[in-house]
Amino acid sequence: MKKFFTFMMVLAVASILNVQAQVLQRERVAMPVVNNLHRASITPGANQGWWGYADNDSEMTGLGVNGADTYHCAIFIPGDHTVAGGKTIQAVRFGLVAPNASNTKVWIASQLPSSIDATNCLQVVDVPAADLGKVNIDVALTSPYTIPAEGVYVGYSFTITQVQYQADAYPIIVTGDDQANTLLLRTDNSVPSWSDLNGNGFGKLFLQVLLEGQFADNLVTPSDFGNVYAKIGESATVDVTLKNNGFTPVSSIDYTITSDGVISDAIRVELASPIAFASKGVVSISIPAEAAQSIKEKTLTITKVNGNANEASEKDAKFTLYSLTKIINRNVVIEQFTGTGCGWCPRGHAGMGKLRTTFGDRFIGIALHQYSQQSYDAMYIAKNSYAPVGLTGAPSCRLDRGEVIDPYYGSAYDICDDFNAEMAIPAMADIDVRGYYNEEFTQVEATANITSLFDEKYHLEFVLTADGLQGTGTGWNQANYYAQYTQAEIGDENLNQFGAGGSMGTNPISNFVFNDVAIASSYFMNSNLVSDLEMTAGASTSVNYTLSLPSYTKLKDALQKDQLFVVALLVDQNGRIVNAAKAQAADAASVSNVRSANTSVAARYTLDGRQISAPQHGINIVKMSDGTVKKVMVK
Repeated sequence: MKKFFTFMMVLAVASILNVQAQVLQRERVAMPVVNNLHRASITPGANQGWWGYADNDSEMTGLGVNGADTYHCAIFIPGDHTVAGGKTIQAVRFGLVAPNASNTKVWIASQLPSSIDATNCLQVVDVPAADLGKVNIDVALTSPYTIPAEGVYVGYSFTITQVQYQADAYPIIVTGDDQANTLLLRTDNSVPSWSDLNGNGFGKLFLQVLLEGQFADNLVTPSDFGNVYAKIGESATVDVTLKNNGFTPVSSIDYTITSDGVISDAIRVELASPIAFASKGVVSISIPAEAAQSIKEKTLTITKVNGNANEASEKDAKFTLYSLTKIINRNVVIEQFTGTGCGWCPRGHAGMGKLRTTFGDRFIGIALHQYSQQSYDAMYIAKNSYAPVGLTGAPSCRLDRGEVIDPYYGSAYDICDDFNAEMAIPAMADIDVRGYYNEEFTQVEATANITSLFDEKYHLEFVLTADGLQGTGTGWNQANYYAQYTQAEIGDENLNQFGAGGSMGTNPISNFVFNDVAIASSYFMNSNLVSDLEMTAGASTSVNYTLSLPSYTKLKDALQKDQLFVVALLVDQNGRIVNAAKAQAADAASVSNVRSANTSVAARYTLDGRQISAPQHGINIVKMSDGTVKKVMVK
């Protein structure tokens, strides 16, 4: 029950295919790493090696229809494939850990079969039930099969009799990124026609074949490695993933880097651990910064393998080098979709708490209480009063407005792993913020200072958040579905408190303390009222904005002056948060000269951005001579 419960709590992300395949989901939890799950049983002989589009080195996840069905999964091997073409298949390796899998068969066919039998397949081999429950299940063919010029389909089929565990719901093991011919699928009920799922984000089918023949050597392909950041005068060390399709293990490589059409001298690197045939490995290389601040597209080329010319058809890896005058630490923003009526949302609160404890000031949490309406959630913030961040399921979140992930498990096991990866990316702009609340405690004047490394156009957003929010009665009780499970069933030190017998093991939870709650922003009626910034490299700018504190009595009465914070978000043209700052709001009365007494109206605008010469009926946007921006209601 413990494993089942833990897996069932993890967000399953659905990807839309076509009408017949919309039921497919990829489960984001990696396969458990247990020795017997990965143990292989067929050792390659002379001139033999295990090969596949997918490997054991990438994270494995599950794919399925979350229901009882019979699955048929396959890959296609072209007759002219660089590695496999012309070789003889001796055995097939696949993975199947679903407890309720039965009637499992391995097969090869010249065409995708309509049924798994001798009429439609070249060979069909039954897999004993005792062999299931592993990632590496090795099945010898009835007789070796040589891949013909027209290619061959290799697959396996099985039936899920009932969905009792997460592995039953998502029983197909997939890994890596999409590629044509690497994930062909149909089921008897939900997906009745064969589909090549390339392009839908499901990755590759974990299926390998034991090949025999004369293999080529010196075939190494590097993977693109994205952005590299280096301070001028220094170098950055990056890990480059290599795939060895040559039969001899790789112990050294030579590489060059091409930039602006100029090819560098070759550099040799000895690998700490040789990379075996059809396996991946990592090599660390040093990338020097350019002499001046710049962003340049570059190409790394593997020119030699073990001292011999690299014969791979794909030997290049693309990357972008950011040569920077300054490495700016990035504060990471997590925007979480939550609400008091969401029974699984205690998991999100626990995730936010874990990030706050682990990363301190580098963590900026914004809890968006949009799951329930205001009558059920005292902290509700209207969707048109905040940026459209695209969160619809609770609990869910985005880090710096990246992909939607679980606020506790992240994209795999731990949100802290995702946070660490995002935090490691330097920011392209520096930002700080301060805020002061007025005597009436109805407004907060916020000021953000921004310095950009490059010429860039940014959106700037302001947010007010509050900690320590607590109340009684309707609008403050947090639903908690974990209370139906014992702490032993939950089995997580951070979530056990919500289980039966835990300190918050009731449904709902009363007297819950809410932190990082978004209570106001610079958005009004779906529009950000702060003008976009046109930044010049190296220059700084200051922006002022007045935020209104909520007037809803239940929320207003719960606010504490020493638990109020102002947040500034710097957003690029792609909608990603590039940096952010957070500061505790202070009392304006305690700060002299917060605003000059002789400030005047510099300009007026309508909500759609038209400048007007005089007040107009309705909401006016007023820009003061000191740069402050206000919303003013004109009656």
